[in-house]
Amino acid sequence: GITYKTGDFPWFVAESRTIWPLVVIDSHGRSYSIKVAELPGGRGDGAPLNTLIDFQAGGKLAQALTAAPEDKYLVASSGGYGFITSVGEIATRNKAGKVFLTLEKNEYPLISQKIGDDDTATLSVAALSRNGRLLLFALSELKEMAKGRGLMLIDLGKDDELVGVAVIGKEPLLIQGA
Repeated sequence: GITYKTGDFPWFVAESRTIWPLVVIDSHGRSYSIKVAELPGGRGDGAPLNTLIDFQAGGKLAQALTAAPEDKYLVASSGGYGFITSVGEIATRNKAGKVFLTLEKNEYPLISQKIGDDDTATLSVAALSRNGRLLLFALSELKEMAKGRGLMLIDLGKDDELVGVAVIGKEPLLIQGA
C-alpha cells in the first residue's frame, strides 16, 4: 500500500518505464519533462513538483502523462482547437519547459487523449461542448503537429467552450454528466 502525508493524495498514478519521460503540461499550455528515472523513490516524503521543474509565472499543473516517446496523443484546448502529437514532441530538456499548446486568453488545456494501437483509419474523435453539442469525426482529419494551436475541432458559440475530447474506436461512447 501507498501512504501519504496529511493533505496529500494520488492525483496522478501511472505505470511507466525509467526510459520514458514524465511530461507535465501547465495551465498556459507549456510542457515540462522529468526523466522518470530521476523521480524520488517511494520511500520518504518525495519532492514537490516545483523543485523538479520551473513553472512559468502563474502556470499551474494541468495534467501529466508518461508513455513511450513514439506514442501519439490528441491534445486540445477549451477554445475548440487541437492536434495530434507524439510524447517525444511534447517532451523537453529545458527545466523551464517549452511553449507547446497555444492558448488564447481564458482558455485552458484539456486532458490529452492517448491514441491507441488501432488502425487510425478506424478511429474517431468525439468533441463535447459545455452547451451540450457533440461532434464526431474521423481522426484522420486531424494534422500531426509538434506544437501550436491546431485545427478547429468544433465550431463554438460565443459563450461556449470545449469541455472534453475522446478518441474512440469500435467501443461505444458513454457520456455522463449532471
